[in-house]
Amino acid sequence: MSSPVASVGRAAERARRSAMLQGLVLTLGVAGPTLVLEEDWHGRPMIDQPGHAWVLPTLVVATAFAVGGAVGARRSAQLWRALLQGLTLGTAAAGTLLVADVVRRAMDHRAVSEGVLQFWVETALLSIVIASLGGAISYLGSARAD
Repeated sequence: MSSPVASVGRAAERARRSAMLQGLVLTLGVAGPTLVLEEDWHGRPMIDQPGHAWVLPTLVVATAFAVGGAVGARRSAQLWRALLQGLTLGTAAAGTLLVADVVRRAMDHRAVSEGVLQFWVETALLSIVIASLGGAISYLGSARAD
């Protein structure tokens, strides 16, 4: 028979994992379709077209990472843990999106240029930072509410 303290600890861990999964699903559920739309807007990526229409999907994806990090870290009792949970969520989401783009390009028989690779790394790192900040903001908001 397990002790009540161990049961509470397991329940808290399940709640944290559930929050992380919810944050990841939210992030990918918003960022994925947005990036698909951006990539095939009128037959080519928005960023390659005249104007600044690409800014809107960029803001939507950045917001998805921040909110996803906040959702994933909402049960964090410490700031460092909230940052770590946001970092973990951001890494998982960015990695999933990168793998999906590599697979998409392979299926289309499109090579990855050095410029695209550099862009991927930069955006992945920025996305991870944004998700971490979302986690920190979630913690700071809950700490202020207490």
